[in-house]
Parts: sequence; structure tokens; C-alpha cells
Amino acid sequence: MTEGRKYDGEKPRMYLLPPKATLEVAKVLTFGAEKYDPENWRKLEDLQNRYSSAALRHIFAHLDDSELDEDSGLSHLAHAICCLLFKLEIELEEKGKKERARESVKRESSQSYKPAPAHFHGPETYNEEAGVRDAEYSIQHYTPRYDNSGFFKSARVRAEKKSTESRKSGTSK
Repeated sequence: MTEGRKYDGEKPRMYLLPPKATLEVAKVLTFGAEKYDPENWRKLEDLQNRYSSAALRHIFAHLDDSELDEDSGLSHLAHAICCLLFKLEIELEEKGKKERARESVKRESSQSYKPAPAHFHGPETYNEEAGVRDAEYSIQHYTPRYDNSGFFKSARVRAEKKSTESRKSGTSK
């Protein structure tokens, strides 16, 4: 019999979650679901600020040596963790929505893009070797060149050609 394989080396190791603490958090979630509604935490206005405040109140109560919440009889730290989990969940969901919206825009723009037909630019546009040669030629022949005085070399050459031509013809400007 061969050994089984499972390629999960890159996956989160869920067994690392501390079981007793996770159980206490689940108790707080159950208390909230029975008191309000299982999804009530999602329905609050200004959710991020409200859960930040609630988490801090529970942490401060814990720091003041109050182990259990008066209303639920459950751990202040478990309540604080629930608040932070709610904040994190909403943050991750909103980030996912933004990424999906960005991907949607990318897909739409890539689907609407169609390259111009060859006759529009000419066949040489689609020849990579010619394209490189054209670019090299443009760089070599059309880039401005300056001499030490700051004048364009091409302008100086033209001026020199004109002066030598005028000397030959006997006229000067």
C-alpha cells in the first residue's frame, strides 16, 4: 500500500488556534446571536469605530482586574477578541470587494481593447525587427545633439554648410 499525499504545506495551520480561547470566543458569539441575531454585528452603523470602542472597553475592564463581563458572565478578553474579529472580517470583506471591482475594470478594459488593423499603421509596425531598427534610426538621427557651446550640432552644421556654400558662390550673408 502506498502512502497518501496531501499538498497543504502552504495552507494555514488551523490546529494552531488555541482551543480553550477559541471556545470562549465561540461562547461570546453564541451569547450575542441569542441576545440579538446571529448576523447582528454586521448591521451596525459605523461598525469599525463602535467595535474599536467596545474592544477597548473590554480590554480596559480586564486591565482593571474585572475578569468577566457583567451582562454575559463571559470573559472580557473573549468579548474583545470578538470585537476585533468583527473588525477584521469587515476589513477583509471590503478589501476583497475593492480587489474584485479592480479586476472587473481590468477585464472590461482588456475585453474592449482591440489592436488597430495592420493597414492602419502599416505592416512594418508588426515586424519586431524592423520596429527595433526604426527606433534605433530615430534615436541616432532625430535626437537633438549639442556641441560644447550649447547649440544644436545639426543647426551648426547647417549654418556651416550655408557659409561654405556662400563662400563658393561669392556671396555672404
